[in-house]
Amino acid sequence: MSAKSETGDHLDEIYDWIDQIKFSRPKRNIARDFSDGVLMAELLKRYYPKHVDVHNYVAGNSIAKKADNWSTLNRKVLSKIDMRLGKETINQLASSQPGVIEKVLSDLRAKILKDSNADKESLYGQEDNKEVKSVLNPEEVANKTVPRHIFTRLKQELQEKKDMISVLQQRISHLENIMKLKDQRIDDLTAQIIRSSIERDITTTRPHIIGSGISKFSTKLA
Repeated sequence: MSAKSETGDHLDEIYDWIDQIKFSRPKRNIARDFSDGVLMAELLKRYYPKHVDVHNYVAGNSIAKKADNWSTLNRKVLSKIDMRLGKETINQLASSQPGVIEKVLSDLRAKILKDSNADKESLYGQEDNKEVKSVLNPEEVANKTVPRHIFTRLKQELQEKKDMISVLQQRISHLENIMKLKDQRIDDLTAQIIRSSIERDITTTRPHIIGSGISKFSTKLA
């Protein structure tokens, strides 16, 4: 693969990354879009939230205002993440010079991945160096990556737990149906016992009433 081809592929990765992120305004031309530093502040806020207050950066049309935003960003944020920009670079960014913002974004992307890998190593020691680079995906939590085999294992365990929950829910539903049937059976048996008891009482009482009546009738005849 030629150097030109590699450069093109790298730029495509940068553009794809930026395209995934929702900014406060539409993106049309990357050099002009980032020229006032506002979108860069929003981007940095996503990955380094403790260092960025986006309210410090107001959109502007003049090169002076744009350069001022970049200078503030450089002093308050970029210097703290070891990405300080030179004055010439700031002026080039404010002037929308082609190719400059791509270089800055490329350096930022590498910095994000480097910091993510450092977090990973502190969490997992010398385990598998393969990483899940979803840190660059805005859907994922910033600055967090895990080794691929750990991600795969956790995903499998999650699926197993979901399957177990599904089985338990089915069992619970089955037991609830059995309980309903048992309750119905108990109600039926209770009603049957009550009817039998009433019928027995009636049967026991009736001969006594008849016998008493015959005795009284015989006495009168005598």
